[in-house]
Amino acid sequence: MKALIPLLCFPLFLYSYNLKELVEISQKNRVVEAADFALKAQEKAYESTKSSYLPSVNVTGSYLNTLEETPAAARNTLRAAASLQYTLYDGGKRGALYDKLLYNVDAGKMNVEAVKNTIALDVTRLYFDYLSSMAHKDATEQQIKQLQAELERLQMYYETGSVTRDEVDKIDSRVKMEQTVLNEIELEIQRILHTLEYYTTTEITSIEAGSSLYIEEEQSVEMRPDIKVMELETQALMYDAQTVKSDNLPTLYFDNTYTYADYYFADKSKESSFLVNNQNVASLNVQWNLFDFGAISEAYQAKQYEYLSKKSSLEFQMNKVDVDYRLSKKELELTKVKIEATKATLDAASATFELIKLKYQNGAIDNVAYLQSLSEKYGAQRVYEKAKNDLEIKKAEVLFNSGHTIKEYFR
Repeated sequence: MKALIPLLCFPLFLYSYNLKELVEISQKNRVVEAADFALKAQEKAYESTKSSYLPSVNVTGSYLNTLEETPAAARNTLRAAASLQYTLYDGGKRGALYDKLLYNVDAGKMNVEAVKNTIALDVTRLYFDYLSSMAHKDATEQQIKQLQAELERLQMYYETGSVTRDEVDKIDSRVKMEQTVLNEIELEIQRILHTLEYYTTTEITSIEAGSSLYIEEEQSVEMRPDIKVMELETQALMYDAQTVKSDNLPTLYFDNTYTYADYYFADKSKESSFLVNNQNVASLNVQWNLFDFGAISEAYQAKQYEYLSKKSSLEFQMNKVDVDYRLSKKELELTKVKIEATKATLDAASATFELIKLKYQNGAIDNVAYLQSLSEKYGAQRVYEKAKNDLEIKKAEVLFNSGHTIKEYFR
């Protein structure tokens, strides 16, 4: 029983997250939630506007007390009225407003997808940067282990007088330098984990290696979600301008009001048959703004310039995305070549190190050549591991720039 007690001092559940799990968690954060709320606001604005164009019914009631009673005005009057109003024509404003709001709703939906995909790309980069840092850490630890073994061997020879003090000191200083590098790598690993915590709002202490992405040789190209948002917002601005322009056209609306009244005369002799208790008045009204010193025209032109500005920004961004896509594809191909080259370099450096290590331990060469060969071997190992992780990042960037949802390509 006593043997089990120390186990309780350690966490029983240290969960490692893979890439898919990290992305899933990160896409439930406050940034995505904000985009969802913005979408709901656009949907409610559309529904509210639709409702505002339906027939409206208003009910009113009043009590009147008249100081000087006349046949047309009783001392006390109780009145209730119900009116129905409906806009028959508003110069096309209704249709333009509906279209504008629908484009805003579609833009809101696409914005949620754009935010999620951008987060997926950021988390993917962090995930593979973490794996590169861990590989760097592993290579550095191996290098330190080799140096420490060599340091112990030289210290024994130094005690017997077979080697000089400076040879021991060179290896010792190299051990200390690599330990400093190891501390810097550990700091970088912690920075990545803390950054992932920003995205996931969850404390990340361990990451599971093994995740990757697949990508087709001939990847189809679609419009990126964030660019689609800009396109939809541009269309919304065009219809926004139309809503302003429609104010120069006539508005036709129907009004029907039913009124019921009770009249209480203090002087019964003043009661008049001209006053009726029930009355219904229907009217067809037209309103037309014929002159406003150019206010509506200027407002329309202002909206047009907003539309043209957004349109120019959209065209610029579309061109930039095309360039980014072609560049990311080129980088992907170059990274594949780099992996082959760094693998060959690693194999050569490893074989050379084993040979130089043997010669050094036999006293055929000095420690300068040994240290250089050791650095080349583990340096090549770091570069090779980083190149493999960079390949996965480049895949994600190609998928992102070609308008695909990154998380659908995890494996």
